[in-house]
Amino acid sequence: MTFLKFKGLYLTLAIVFLILFLSLQPPGEGGPKLLVSEKLLHFIAYGVMVLPVSLERVYPQFLVFLIALAYGGFIELIQPFWGREADIMDLWANIAGIIFGILIARGIVFIFNTQASNIR
Repeated sequence: MTFLKFKGLYLTLAIVFLILFLSLQPPGEGGPKLLVSEKLLHFIAYGVMVLPVSLERVYPQFLVFLIALAYGGFIELIQPFWGREADIMDLWANIAGIIFGILIARGIVFIFNTQASNIR
């Protein structure tokens, strides 16, 4: 039963590892071209990353923000060791995505709490 209690945390951790894997891939010479902005991908990835754990409301959202921010900063710092470039604009896109993901989670929780109280 404990596993189910923290399913949002486990989903977030799976996304964390996926982001790490994708972020440390060597840059491709002839790889597929992105159809969207790389910054938009950062925004979406980090927003999706914090959404499941933020929906659980077990952890303070400011703590979720700080941990996600530190994680994004850590990845930017280690990317040069894998032949990639660190980019401060990537970090800003990460921050915007983190904030957006937390705000979306708060909105979803608010809507469901309001609907639940109207049913009673």
